[in-house]
Amino acid sequence: MITGPMVQTYLLGKELTRRGWIVTFVAYTREQTTGPDEFEGLRIYWVPSRRWLPLLSSFRILRQLNRANADYYYQRGRDILTGISAYYCRRRGKTFIWASAGERGVEKSKYRSQLRRRNIPLYRRIPLWLESAVNDLVCHYGISHADRIVVQTAVQQKRLKESFGRDSTVIKSGHPLPARPERALPFKILWIGSIKKVKRPELFVRLAELCSDQKCAFWMAGQIVDGRLRPLIHSAVERLPRFKYLGPVPFESSQQVISSAHVLVNTTDDGFEGLPNAFVQAWLAGTVTLSLHSDPDGVISCERLGAVNSDLTVLAQEIKRLMESPEYWSALSENAVQYATRTHAIHLVAARLESVMSAHVS
Repeated sequence: MITGPMVQTYLLGKELTRRGWIVTFVAYTREQTTGPDEFEGLRIYWVPSRRWLPLLSSFRILRQLNRANADYYYQRGRDILTGISAYYCRRRGKTFIWASAGERGVEKSKYRSQLRRRNIPLYRRIPLWLESAVNDLVCHYGISHADRIVVQTAVQQKRLKESFGRDSTVIKSGHPLPARPERALPFKILWIGSIKKVKRPELFVRLAELCSDQKCAFWMAGQIVDGRLRPLIHSAVERLPRFKYLGPVPFESSQQVISSAHVLVNTTDDGFEGLPNAFVQAWLAGTVTLSLHSDPDGVISCERLGAVNSDLTVLAQEIKRLMESPEYWSALSENAVQYATRTHAIHLVAARLESVMSAHVS
């Protein structure tokens, strides 16, 4: 499964390569190979992934980090790689840059907090708690010993300071500038992401039900990670004539799907999103954003890129307004393009990262 941090690391690697850097990746794989491989100008060293006890891969990771022999080591998202990379860089006199992903990643005891929210039997909870505690310690070491830290939002910057006492630089997520789309009718409402409990896809189905009297199409796209949600999706397709499930969408096709929609909807539980890639892709394409909770640094509201409201009925009314007033939709769409072009273009984001890498550390 492709995650947001993977996408951002790949896009930054591609842009830095274009700017003259030699970029090497150390990445997980399910294949029994170590590389190096060449892909789109990037060199890749592989580490076989482990579902359980990932720390058992530590020596393999250290070996591949050493083979990469880089001047700067950049790692995005909270993972045991955070701690292992920090340890390697301190031993070798290299510069380690850690970049946050989700909002919870800058808080202490993330893995134990996640475990507490899971309803699992005690006999499984005890070994998982031990593993979570170890993973938290490894990640805490990495964050505490990073030479530089990059966060996505001012909110993450504040939480990181409170949790770890660390200063950081805010660098937004970036994407290549897409071509301006020509959107065709019907008016399309899109939900895209991994279909799992925390993303609350059932609320998008409910929104489609509330708008059943409107002549708009509701599209859901993404891999069904939680099989318990499969009947929900199939039922929606059968009951709602304008509801369509597009299935898993490859990353290389995601921009086309987002650009063809008039509205992007986010229903994720409060506090779980960082700065979703889908938001950045939507804003760059002029796709208006409606969100139940997520509004990174309040930009959807402040920059008038769409609307944020925890009441589905209010979002349904907003969809009706957008459909009935093309001028209103166009104004929000243009706001999104103007904001994203000056903030989220990948060449601007890469330039900011270059500045962080070259900054003097006392």
